[in-house]
Amino acid sequence: MLPNQHGSLEWDTYAFAFGHRLVTVRKARGLSQEQLAERCGLHRNAVSNLERAASNGASGIADPLMSTIYRLAEALRVPPIYLMPGASDRLEGRAVEQETNAALSDVEAELLQLLAAENEHSTNGDT
Repeated sequence: MLPNQHGSLEWDTYAFAFGHRLVTVRKARGLSQEQLAERCGLHRNAVSNLERAASNGASGIADPLMSTIYRLAEALRVPPIYLMPGASDRLEGRAVEQETNAALSDVEAELLQLLAAENEHSTNGDT
């Protein structure tokens, strides 16, 4: 990918972080790629490509539309921000969670903790 295609962002790091978040939440929800695809009106290959950060486009890196992110979030019953790396922070050149394996694991643990808290909240009838 040419550096200027996404400004100074190393888009591939954000795409890979998005994909990791997507697969983490999907698996935590107990869904297959096929089930998630059916829930949000995508083809299973589209879900697979997003999880792998792959695209048939010129860059070869996935760049999902905002509507796709929202459809995925709705199907997974999570706020869209759960899927979007760096969405609540000032952006750096590359996704922080892609810097080290420990940082990636920290984000995964945080997502699973948020999902567990939501599940407990809904189980207690606190909707």
